[in-house]
Amino acid sequence: MKEIKKRSRNISLIILAFLICSTFMLIALTYPNYHETMTEAQKQLLANSTILKTEYGDIEYAVEGEGTPVLLIHGAGGGYDQGLWLGKVFFGDDYKFISVSRYGYLRSSIPDNASIEAQAAAYKVLLDNLSIDKITVVGASAGGPSATQFANDYPDRCSALILISAVSMGPAPGDQDPFYVGIIHTIQQSDYAYWIVTRFFQSTILDLMGIPTQVYEAFNPEQKELAQEMLDIMHPMSQRYKGTINDEKMIEFYTVPAGNLRAPTLIIHAKDDALVSYKHAENAHSKINQSQLVLYDTGGHGMLSQMNGTRVLMKEFLNESTY
Repeated sequence: MKEIKKRSRNISLIILAFLICSTFMLIALTYPNYHETMTEAQKQLLANSTILKTEYGDIEYAVEGEGTPVLLIHGAGGGYDQGLWLGKVFFGDDYKFISVSRYGYLRSSIPDNASIEAQAAAYKVLLDNLSIDKITVVGASAGGPSATQFANDYPDRCSALILISAVSMGPAPGDQDPFYVGIIHTIQQSDYAYWIVTRFFQSTILDLMGIPTQVYEAFNPEQKELAQEMLDIMHPMSQRYKGTINDEKMIEFYTVPAGNLRAPTLIIHAKDDALVSYKHAENAHSKINQSQLVLYDTGGHGMLSQMNGTRVLMKEFLNESTY
């Protein structure tokens, strides 16, 4: 019996030693590439944005392009850079993108009075500072609440509202299981862990982000490239974690404030979105007058597999609804 126990202990020690050695080898092989990626990402983040101090907190923003102004409001794990990426993917050229980092993301602060209403008020101050009178507002995922709030609180400043895979209430049936949300939170707190997962386990992290594995496997090369861009644009991830936590607090009891919202509204969602249930889209549609609801059967969170049709849909909507 003692011999068996001794043998089992030795095997366990060998396995442990193997795992430790494998971990050190993985770090040694990957860390230089990781460090280079983080250094370049940090350099780009600091070079491309500006900070505006307001009574509603510091707001980080970037302005890019010329043409019809569009306010881009990113989702969880994002920042102004994710907003600019959304603009490029969904709109293309001929637009002036104003993209913000919401409370707690990148260099935007979380003021003591942080709320969805205060965040919307900060957008108004930003537009005043940029001398922009009316604007199309786009809210993606967790950016949906403050986008909708802005359209409701400042109806004269919003020419159109577009909600993409957007949150419109507190947690809904069909939203992602808290266990998997917890996994995302763990990964978010380590830039290296997020980099490793996005480099070697793309389909797994995308599944956690609401794009089912079967949807990802059906992507064409262009869509897979867009999916990788979406993951890469969130480096460094740890600088976005405070914003994610703040989102959960502000959104928990949120409901669509549609009393003053009179802008034409386009709501786009996929029924197989595994992160934000399409029930959010139905809820927003039921509460916003002048809203148009488009539900895709497949596409996951972000609807990358429906990108071509979505681009055409949004362009037609804006041509009919604004200016």
